[in-house]
Amino acid sequence: MDLDGVLVDFDAGIVDLLGRPPDGGPRGKPIPPGVMWGTVARAEAFYEHLPWMPDGRELWEFARAFNPVILSGLPRGNWAAPQKRAWCARELGPDVQVELCMSREKHERAQALTPEGLRPVLVDDRESLAEPFEQAGGVFVLHRSAAGSIARLKELFLL
Repeated sequence: MDLDGVLVDFDAGIVDLLGRPPDGGPRGKPIPPGVMWGTVARAEAFYEHLPWMPDGRELWEFARAFNPVILSGLPRGNWAAPQKRAWCARELGPDVQVELCMSREKHERAQALTPEGLRPVLVDDRESLAEPFEQAGGVFVLHRSAAGSIARLKELFLL
């Protein structure tokens, strides 16, 4: 299960930090990636203090029964990993497995983590990750809302 945009409200953190969402909002221009990531990297404990998505707790309460692994992408540099791990330990519990990698490597990491004979399932809000994940044999759940992701997970697990 992904963090940013699924459980954690990354965009809200960007609004707090830069005054507008990454895409600029309805009438604004997108924040240039170099500006956004440079500011985030210099912010103290940015990821550690992000709020939950409005329906993130609902999704987590459903999913936690399946012992999900958090599989979250990292920006460049070594500053974000400890912040994401701290958020997960505080909000999800110290026993939750957290795997961090470049987003483009999620399909490979998920395969490596999944026991033989099972297919990895990823709940993620980045549609661009669906094709490589599915081509690697995984099941991709495109996250748009907790209710939608929960419904899809129930279908997959025959609940």
